[in-house]
Amino acid sequence: MDWVFNMFERWFLLDAGAYELRLHDCSKHTDAKTRTIVAIKNNQPLFYGQEAISCIYQDPLMQIRYPIWEDSVDSMIHSLIENCMSVLQADQSLLKPCIWMAVPNWYDEAYRTKWQHILLDSGIKKVKFITNMDLLQTKEACFLIHAGHSYTEMGIYVNGTCRSYKKVFFAGSRMDEQIKRIVATKTNCLISNEDAVALKKAASDAFWKNQNVRLSCTALDRYQHMQRISISAWDLWPGMEMIEQQIVLWAKQCFKEQPLQMKEALLKNGFLLSGGLAHCFGLRQLLEQAFGCTILHTNTPEYDIINTMKELKG
Repeated sequence: MDWVFNMFERWFLLDAGAYELRLHDCSKHTDAKTRTIVAIKNNQPLFYGQEAISCIYQDPLMQIRYPIWEDSVDSMIHSLIENCMSVLQADQSLLKPCIWMAVPNWYDEAYRTKWQHILLDSGIKKVKFITNMDLLQTKEACFLIHAGHSYTEMGIYVNGTCRSYKKVFFAGSRMDEQIKRIVATKTNCLISNEDAVALKKAASDAFWKNQNVRLSCTALDRYQHMQRISISAWDLWPGMEMIEQQIVLWAKQCFKEQPLQMKEALLKNGFLLSGGLAHCFGLRQLLEQAFGCTILHTNTPEYDIINTMKELKG
């Protein structure tokens, strides 16, 4: 009689990324998303998402926290989930809210249990998990590289069997750290994580157009005074390339472990690149140069996980 209970369930799909949290309502086919960021004052969370970002320079006592950071998850993430559930009007229904959540392959039982408690505290009645690699793999031999904000995971799969898998904490956030270091060296000023993200995107956009432009943002000087600083896009490239080259090196190691026949199949099929960092100039090119094969990607690689979940859920 499981089908009777299913009639009273309302399913949501969750892709909780370190940069952005995405939620999809399967019944109404609507979406909600928020930046994965919280503004805290006196140990109390006050603002979330885009509102939290606007607080960075407004109140010196306000702290910015990222609930998902590499291998850690802060329980306050439940507030962001509740906000998205509210946007989707999950509470305006008699149906039981249930979540199907995509997680990295390296999430063990302890991580999944923690997420389950967080989601249950957010009012969810049932939780199921699926891994990113299970979502992205194809029937043919495939090399998957999912480069997100806080980590990159890559795996080689054949007929559902994992032949090689690695996770590295070299991704978008590490690139942001390198950009902050370059800005500090060039200008003697400090910028926020959010300004580093903006500079990274602006520099990447310029490189895709084969341009080198001057970029500017607000920064703090050595006297803690706010001022506008300017830096060229090309000045940021070494920090961006460093992280991308590290990802390529790990991909080479994964590939090197495979027998010749498998290597030939992978090169023929091409590699699938997904995640937000797939947008960034250089990563695709460096992978193509290193392996001499096609790097497959969608127009919105940061949404590959949630979009694939939608297709599977129907």
